[in-house]
Amino acid sequence: MIRLKDAHQGERAVVVLPGPSLIESGFDFAALQGRGLITFLDTKALTPRVLESGFVPDYFLMPFPEKAQDNSLQHFVYRSFLAGSNIEGLLQAEHRGVAREMRRRFDEYFETWRPERGPHKRYRMRPDVYLRDSPYDLLPQMPRPRIIANGALLKRCFPRFPHSDRTCYFGQDTGQTRFELEKYFAPVERDDVVLVRCVNAFLNSAAIAMYPLLRYMGFREVYFLGMDMSMLGSLEYAAPYTFRSMAHFWWFFRRSRHVFNANYKANGWFFRRPQSEFHDLRMLWQDAPLKFTRVYEPWRYSTPVDGIPTISSDEFLKL
Repeated sequence: MIRLKDAHQGERAVVVLPGPSLIESGFDFAALQGRGLITFLDTKALTPRVLESGFVPDYFLMPFPEKAQDNSLQHFVYRSFLAGSNIEGLLQAEHRGVAREMRRRFDEYFETWRPERGPHKRYRMRPDVYLRDSPYDLLPQMPRPRIIANGALLKRCFPRFPHSDRTCYFGQDTGQTRFELEKYFAPVERDDVVLVRCVNAFLNSAAIAMYPLLRYMGFREVYFLGMDMSMLGSLEYAAPYTFRSMAHFWWFFRRSRHVFNANYKANGWFFRRPQSEFHDLRMLWQDAPLKFTRVYEPWRYSTPVDGIPTISSDEFLKL
């Protein structure tokens, strides 16, 4: 990662996150190319739909490599295992085979982890295991982008990682006891490793973990696509496209929300991210040393965030 310090000084970037609003609006991912922007693709945003669009990002983000082991549909099935429920009957007919196969091969895919810490940590996927059509499975079809990954977490998830020749590694400084904005946006270099300095609460979000690295690379302005602030999953694998109905997803989520986050608290509508994440976003964006802008289209399952810079997709494509 040190090689990327100020590599994009003064440039603009766009980060593609996996919000299903991009599917709902029919967003053309290929339209991002040739606009003078450096492009980033979030882990869960690597899906067959994005590959089929022909979009090739400059960077692929793996701040939490475990997110590459499954796609969102598979992740919902995994959460149902943690909750001790059967999700199959809640899914659309063409997706039920995924749940059946994962249940049949459970011992191949999962191992007992830390059940004493709560049901959300009862199991985890085994090292070097990844499911069909997961981001990791699709990564060889996108051989050009550089990869930005948390080195320690990557080594645990994928000990035989075959893409090290194009990977830039970073770590995290766990010595912070309280959040300080200035330090957060200034990663440190120690023993030739770039370390993000942050209290643990912020590192639960892949997007927030990446903010200081974007500054480290020298960007002056960053746009975010697909930041829906929802719990619905990613792109074509999100709940509106895989469950029989949103009522079926609500029933699943109501019974399983305790395995998504140990401290989960509902935030109005069941599909919204926790309120703390909205607070974190406003705090970081309003005082950031670089400019962040959300590209947002109103949709019944995405949520506006008051107090942060926002433009429409049309405005973004006219830049």
